[in-house]
Amino acid sequence: MSRLLGKLAFIHRRLWQRDGWYKAATLFGPPPLIGAMLAATVWFGMTELRATSDQPIMWAKPAPVAEWKTSAHDAASVPPAGPLPATGADGMLVGYETGWRVTAHPIEISQTMDVDIKTTALAGLNVAGTSVDMSDILLGGPSGVLFVADGIGALVIRTPGIYALAARLTRPTGERADCLVRLGFANRRVVSNLEINLAATFARDFGPGYFDLQPGLYLLSWAFGCWHDREMSGTGRLTILIGHPGSEVPEPLGPDEIVRPKRAIK
Repeated sequence: MSRLLGKLAFIHRRLWQRDGWYKAATLFGPPPLIGAMLAATVWFGMTELRATSDQPIMWAKPAPVAEWKTSAHDAASVPPAGPLPATGADGMLVGYETGWRVTAHPIEISQTMDVDIKTTALAGLNVAGTSVDMSDILLGGPSGVLFVADGIGALVIRTPGIYALAARLTRPTGERADCLVRLGFANRRVVSNLEINLAATFARDFGPGYFDLQPGLYLLSWAFGCWHDREMSGTGRLTILIGHPGSEVPEPLGPDEIVRPKRAIK
């Protein structure tokens, strides 16, 4: 009740400052004034609704707390986070550009080898393409601290059907390392894996999760990092894989299948 009264008080102040007709209504007694306030409440509500519907999909970092339990015969039906935007003359989705939005976040590793990713963003990272190399992460990342790269993008789905999402970790020659791989989709985890003391040469696919999707934009996120003896390692690559309807083996995500909102030009 107090929340409603607060909203009505806010509307009253705004209308008293901006609307001469509202002031005039007070001279004719409570009925016209109450009618004016109710009409103003509806008007403000419709304004907020229109403002919300005109915005792109909510661009907040998903916080996966549960894991998807799916199979090829029991795909999870997931609604899109937003509709497909119109396509511009350049062939790109209006308001978006290809790629991920990536930041570096510090981590803490417990004695039981649980990895806690902190919410503090230490730096923005430049990750080109749909695969993530540790060499690129270290190039723009902080020094003197263990961290992982944390990426988010909008997965573009144009054709309805069953899709598979997975992650691939590869490491060429180099020192042994521990590597964290996480893949999130629509606020749940598809993959959450920590590989301990990996050999110099390593390749493994994690997942997949299966999803029944309709055309639209879906939030897709990942976390990735490798370290050795409390120092960051520059060797390792994370590749996000997708299996399209009718395909049996997931393949690397295409460059036009992941987008992010365009940054405002200052």
